[in-house]
Amino acid sequence: MHSIPSTATHTAKRVLFRLALATGAVCLFPPYAQASVSCSAWAEDIVFYDVIPWQSSGSMNGTITVRCQSGLFDIFQQRVNVCLGIGTGTNSSSWEPRRMFLAGNTGVYMGFQIFKPDGSFFGSPFQPEPLQISNLSVPGWAGSQSYSVTMRATLPTQSASLPPGQYTANFTGGHTLMAVSSPVTVFGNPSDCTNSMAASGHFPFTVIANVPAYCSITSTNTMAFEPVAGFGDSARDASTIIGVRCTATTAYKINLTPSNNNANGQGALKLTSGGTDSVAYQLYQDAARTISWGNRPGNNRSGVGTGQIQDIPVYGRVPANLDATPGNYSDSVQVTVTY
Repeated sequence: MHSIPSTATHTAKRVLFRLALATGAVCLFPPYAQASVSCSAWAEDIVFYDVIPWQSSGSMNGTITVRCQSGLFDIFQQRVNVCLGIGTGTNSSSWEPRRMFLAGNTGVYMGFQIFKPDGSFFGSPFQPEPLQISNLSVPGWAGSQSYSVTMRATLPTQSASLPPGQYTANFTGGHTLMAVSSPVTVFGNPSDCTNSMAASGHFPFTVIANVPAYCSITSTNTMAFEPVAGFGDSARDASTIIGVRCTATTAYKINLTPSNNNANGQGALKLTSGGTDSVAYQLYQDAARTISWGNRPGNNRSGVGTGQIQDIPVYGRVPANLDATPGNYSDSVQVTVTY
């Protein structure tokens, strides 16, 4: 009868122990083929404030943030390519330009565009001009990595006839897209963006432009009366133009106030060389000089903006039979537009 040498017995025990360790390793650390990376993305709204249609509004930025996380049992750092695409927005099929629509009226819109950080067009995989975040490194052991990119929206000069209101372009649902390539570790590179990559998320956002009711005085001009001889001479009439520009449909009123603060538009021309002499004059809204023009309700001038410059005539009259020292007389009239 032969016994098994003790060395053989010890060797067998070591082999069994090693197998047990190897089996444990398989349970604790799944092979890399099971590795995975999950990503999510979100974006900021882009808002243009106080847009005057006939003026360029420049550009505004928004941020898209991507966060990717590895699996609990992924022990290695992984790399992925993240593809971000932006479509035309709801209610629109126009790429060039994209469109923001007036609230409650899809027939009125303003054009804008969105660009990537390098200044190129920010499109979708179907253009195909998406933005690719290349080789985003994600730590193992359920580690995460975040990355932010800037999208730049530009709003050029618009049609002057656009009415005030809020204009919006909503990028919801399929109008944004995030796709993530299969992860790789040390060897190889992640796949580039293609239109065959399935969407794994979205990052909805809104582009907003607010057009306020707005008016400006674009020009004022001198009202010059012809020389007056004095007693026995007739009245002298003169006129001038005030330029006003208001956003379309904006109601406005123009108030005229002579330097003596007369609310009815009756001013006094003062001798420019000094002294106390003055010459009265009256401002009017009409060429017949029957409707006075001042700064109170009922005698100021009303109008409605079109988006274009409106030339508003102002009429004046110096009465006949003046008794004043010879010389040059002048006055300043304050023009105010309320809307």
